[in-house]
This record gives sequence, C-alpha cells and structure tokens, in this order.
Amino acid sequence: MILIQSFNKVSIVDNNYTFIGLDNFTNFFNDGTFRFTLLLTLKYTVITVTLKLIIGFSMALVLNSETYFNKTLRFLTLIPWTIQQVSVAVIWKWIFDGNYGYLNYILLKLGLIEKNILWLSDPKLALISASIVDTWLGISFVSMIFLAALNSIDKSLYESSKIDGANSIQSFRHITIPSIKKVFIITGTLVSIWTFNSFNVIYVLTRGGPMRKTETFVIRIYQEAFEKFNIGSSSAISVIVFLLLLLLTVVYIKLIFNKDGENLQ
Repeated sequence: MILIQSFNKVSIVDNNYTFIGLDNFTNFFNDGTFRFTLLLTLKYTVITVTLKLIIGFSMALVLNSETYFNKTLRFLTLIPWTIQQVSVAVIWKWIFDGNYGYLNYILLKLGLIEKNILWLSDPKLALISASIVDTWLGISFVSMIFLAALNSIDKSLYESSKIDGANSIQSFRHITIPSIKKVFIITGTLVSIWTFNSFNVIYVLTRGGPMRKTETFVIRIYQEAFEKFNIGSSSAISVIVFLLLLLLTVVYIKLIFNKDGENLQ
C-alpha cells in the first residue's frame, strides 16, 4: 500500500489516487532537505548506537563479575526496558526543562553551571539530549544481550590462559572479544535499525525542533502524513527509509560472513 501511495497524489477526503510517477520522490530530493535529514538521522543513529553499545557492554562486564549485589544490579538494569517509552520521554522532558528542570537545579547547586541550560531548546544540545534519553531506554536490552554472550564463553578458556601467564587485559583481548564478535555485529544491526526508526522519544521531547535540528526521517514522515496531510510524500519518504535500512542490513550481514562465506569465529 505504501509503495503504491508513493507514486500517487492521495486525497484524504475521498481516498482518491492520482498517479504522478516519481514526483513525490523528486520533490523530496529537490527541496533541499534530503541531505540535511539524512545526515541528521545518521548523526543521531551513530551517537545513540555508540553510547548504547559502549555503556551496555560495560554494564554487562560489571554484571558478569562476581559482585555482592549482582542479582540486584541485574534487576535494576531491566527497569528502563520495562517502562513505556512515552512515559520515560515525558519524565526526561521535565528533567531537561530549561527553566524548572531537575538537571539544571542539581548542576546549579553543585556549582557546575552559572545559569540554566536550555537542553531541548538549544539547537546545539537538542539532538544530544534526545540521544541520551534514547540511550537510557536501550542500554537494558543491550546489556542483557552482552551478558548472555559473556555467560556463554567457556570459563576453562580463561583458566587456561591464566595458567599460561596471560593477564586480564590479554584474556579480554584474545578470548572475550573474539568470542562475542558476532553478537556485537548482530546487536549493532538491531539497535541501529531501531534507533534509525526512533520516533516516540524525539517527538515527545522536541517534535523535530528547535529549528528542525531533531527532524529525523521518521519525524519527517509523521509531519508529512499527519500535519501536512501529504500521504504521497510521506509514503515516498517511508520507501526511502526502507531502502536505507535494507542497505544497512546488507552491510551488517556481509560483516558477519567473511570473504569465503564462513561465519566469523
């Protein structure tokens, strides 16, 4: 249905379709916003996915260690994943509020800032703020995936390396990393696709503003469909996003397999 709509001008009044060929696509490419939206979406995805993978993997290492509060930490780690995204975004919007937000209040009390920071209203900070919230929501899933991967590693390998004189860093480099390489790639693929399509967080926090600095592809699709009622243009952008994600998936799949077609070990 979306593919058909992308080649038509759709009237929402009488659901009438008028075939216009590639006009919806060419209009989007020619209006000067495609490159801006693409780079913005990629920037948001790269920042957020990088944070999720680094923080999630670090948390998994802590959870996999022999700590006294290990089970309690695992339970607390799952909390962000169990809360509705919209609810979390609303809470974080209050925390980031430039006038009455709790984050500014704490930073002022600690003497780290001299005046309130407009986290969601400053064009330079809005995207980073949204990335932080999206990261907070996603690190639970990422850490649990990495924790499962770490638990699957044969402990005898570490014992053997210790006997051979390897230190912790060498064991991490030569045993841990190679053993979870494929998990890193697969998790990175899933998280990248989900982040690329992230809508709830950005829409609740900024609705694409300020000055369109958080207007990613998914936000643009929503605006075209439900604010401008341009269903054809919205469908065309959706097709473009699908093709971009398909390309991203193909690239990651090629990373999973080496040149000889064998799985990475």
